[in-house]
Amino acid sequence: MRRDDHRGVIAFATLAVFLAGSAILLLTGVTTIRYLLDNVISAYLLGWALYGMFNRMPLSETGTRFLLTTGSLLFCWVLAEGAVLLGLVDYRVLFGSYESGTALSVAGRRFDKELLWRHDPHYRYEAPYQGNIGRALCIPPDPARTVAVRYDRNGFRNARDLDSAEIVVIGDSYMEGYFTPDERVITTRLSELQEKSVANLGHSGYGPQQELVVLQRFGFPLAPQTVIWAFFEGNDFLDAERYEEKVLRSGNGWWQDFWFRSLSRNVSALLFRSEQPCTPDESLKELRAEFLDSMHRTTTVFFASAEVERVSEPTLRKAVAPIIRAAQLCRDRNIRFLVAFVPEKFRVYHDLPNLALSTAAIRQWHVSDLPGRLQRLLADADPRIEYVDLTPALKTAARSGIPTYLADDTHWTDEGNLVAADAIHRALQKGSPAELPPRNP
Repeated sequence: MRRDDHRGVIAFATLAVFLAGSAILLLTGVTTIRYLLDNVISAYLLGWALYGMFNRMPLSETGTRFLLTTGSLLFCWVLAEGAVLLGLVDYRVLFGSYESGTALSVAGRRFDKELLWRHDPHYRYEAPYQGNIGRALCIPPDPARTVAVRYDRNGFRNARDLDSAEIVVIGDSYMEGYFTPDERVITTRLSELQEKSVANLGHSGYGPQQELVVLQRFGFPLAPQTVIWAFFEGNDFLDAERYEEKVLRSGNGWWQDFWFRSLSRNVSALLFRSEQPCTPDESLKELRAEFLDSMHRTTTVFFASAEVERVSEPTLRKAVAPIIRAAQLCRDRNIRFLVAFVPEKFRVYHDLPNLALSTAAIRQWHVSDLPGRLQRLLADADPRIEYVDLTPALKTAARSGIPTYLADDTHWTDEGNLVAADAIHRALQKGSPAELPPRNP
C-alpha cells in the first residue's frame, strides 16, 4: 500500500471514530457544563488533527496555523475572563441567569464561605412579577406588576446603609420580601408601628445556621435593643439538614465567584437552556382552593406540595439549636429576643369559612401541631425566649376577606406583611398577640 493510501485510511478511520463519538454524545446528552467544555476542547483539538491529515500542506505549516489560531483564541479568552477578575463585567448579566438550582447562577450574588452566598453590595434589579408556584405552573410573568428590589452595602433589603438599629430582624425570604415594595415590606411596617429604627437582615434561601452567622456578623454590630428571629416552617428544616453538606461542597471562594461570573460558564450555559415550551407541574393543579375576598371576588389560590410534611424530633432540634444559641448570645448582651413563627399558606387558609378546597387531594391534607411543639421546645431550653405565632393574626385577617398570601406564590401579599408586622408589634408591646385582635389593614 502506498504512503498516501495508508494516510487516507488513517484519516478516514479517525473521521469515523470522531463521527461515532459525536453521535454517542448527542444520544446520551451532556449533563453538566464541565463535561460540555471538556467535549468542546476535545472536538477542537480533534478537528485540527483531522485538518492536518486531510490537507496536503507540510505538517510544519499546519502546526504554525494551529499555534497562531489557538494563541489568538486564548488571547481573546484571557482578555474576556480578565475583565471578570478585575470586576469589570459579570457575564450573568449579559447572557441572563441560568437557573440550575445553584444560587450563584443568578446575577447579583457572590460566594460566602459561611453563608454560601450573599447579594452583591448595593445591587438592584427590576423584573416582572412571577410567583414560584406560578412558574411551576407555567403562568407567564406579569409585566403590569413590576418587582423592584435594592440592597444595602452588606447585601440586605434596606433602603440605606445602617450603622445602628434599635431592632434587628433575622429571617429568610419572608423577611426580605422581594415581591413587596420597600415601603410595604414587613420591616418598614414594623418600624412605623414601633417608631424605631429596624434593620432588615432577612435573606432569601437562608436557614437557621446561616441566620445565626448573620446575627453575629451583621446584627450585633448594629447594637440593637431587640432581635426578632423569624422561623419559617416551610424550608428552615430542610435548610438546617443540608447546611453542613453544602459548606463541605462549596469549595474555594475565589474560584466560585470567578466561575459563575465567567464567560466560559455563561456561554456554555446557553446550550443547556431548553427551547421546549414550559411543561406545567400537573400535581400542583390538584393543590388549589377558591378564596372569597372582602369585595366578594373569588380567586384561585395554589399551595406548595410540601406544606404539610411532619417534622421529626431530631430534625426539629437541629433547626432550633441555632435559635437557642442566638438567644443565649442576645441575653449575654442584654438584648431582648423574640421568635416569630411564620406559617405556611395552608396552615392559615385551610379551615377558613370563605375558602373552598377545590380537589380531593387538597381536602386530604391536615396541619400539624408544629407551632406548639416549637414553642415548648424553646421554652424548655430557655423560658426567657419570647415567642409569637403569626398564624392567628394572618388567619383572622384572611377570614375577613383579606388575602394575606399571594395566590400563585408561597409568600405574603402587601397586606400579609402588614398583618405580620402588626402581630410582632403587639407581641413586643403586650407580650402576646392573642391579647388583642389583629388590625384590619
